[in-house]
Amino acid sequence: MPFWTSALSEPKRSHRFLLYFPNLVSESGDFSYQPYLAKDVTKPNYQVSSTPHKFLGNTYYYPGSVTWGAVTANIVNAINPDGNQILYDALVKSGYLKPPTQLEAFDNPAQAPGTVNKAMAVDALGNVVIHELSGQGGLVGEWTLENAFITDAKFGDLSYENDNLLNISLTIQYDWAEYTAGPAIAAVTEP
Repeated sequence: MPFWTSALSEPKRSHRFLLYFPNLVSESGDFSYQPYLAKDVTKPNYQVSSTPHKFLGNTYYYPGSVTWGAVTANIVNAINPDGNQILYDALVKSGYLKPPTQLEAFDNPAQAPGTVNKAMAVDALGNVVIHELSGQGGLVGEWTLENAFITDAKFGDLSYENDNLLNISLTIQYDWAEYTAGPAIAAVTEP
């Protein structure tokens, strides 16, 4: 039965979501990312490779490995919480030695010399979570990006030509995603 014939059912809507970055907090603790700052986010996606096998003049294909594609998000760059500071601090927590021009930083016991690495980058961001919501605000579904880290952060462009909100564009790579149906799914099914 199509969803539009039942008053109890509704389609998922693209504007009903919340985006969580659990560990995006400034070093000082003054700023932390808030879910209402997200403007848009792509949902997880995957590709399954295929391997051809030729046999008696025919080609047959077999599924191979799964590769999860990067997720992109645009968030509002607020003054408080300061998006620039939160993401710069996340880069430092990922292992980036700031600033590279100051050699005395090598004497800092709080941060030994090193480079950005996966363990620290994952810890700086935490598991990214996308909540899909119903019209009543209930949880319809939850995507969790496992071992997520930021691969690209763009802090927006400044211009006297417009008065648009300043956004931060993020690209997030992860190892795999998990989907869990939320309790609001049961609320929109036929009795």
